[in-house]
Amino acid sequence: MRMKGISLPVNSVIIIALAVMVLLMLAAFFGIGSSPITSSNVENAWNKGCATLKDAYDCNPDKVSTINTGIDIDGDKVPDSLLKVCREKFNDPDVTVYWCRNKCCNVIIREGVTCGEDEDCKTTYTSNWICSSGHCCPPSKTWNDTKGVCD
Repeated sequence: MRMKGISLPVNSVIIIALAVMVLLMLAAFFGIGSSPITSSNVENAWNKGCATLKDAYDCNPDKVSTINTGIDIDGDKVPDSLLKVCREKFNDPDVTVYWCRNKCCNVIIREGVTCGEDEDCKTTYTSNWICSSGHCCPPSKTWNDTKGVCD
């Protein structure tokens, strides 16, 4: 008879422990387990950063890495730069500030557009252009600083 009196508290403790474990698993699944990067966060940060780049800096590529979007896209509690947002949005960790500027400001690649590497000068229409002395040039031409054109 004495065992029955103890069995109720032991059963209660087991049920409470199981309930706590289930709640912890649910919290981990919905809180910690889900990725903090969401497409809406990235899109909002992209739009905000691009607006700043266009309005405040006239699409200056030097500002792409310094513009603070004010939005944390990766869950580290630190607002991310436009460059980081650009790399996440286009799923390419190697894109340059020029490439991001081109996408953000809808820059049409033409002779003399500033660049950092050949990839910054490539579009569907200019797939074989090169970056010569920091400026986009058609193939077989190079940037002439004196004239300010591709020769």
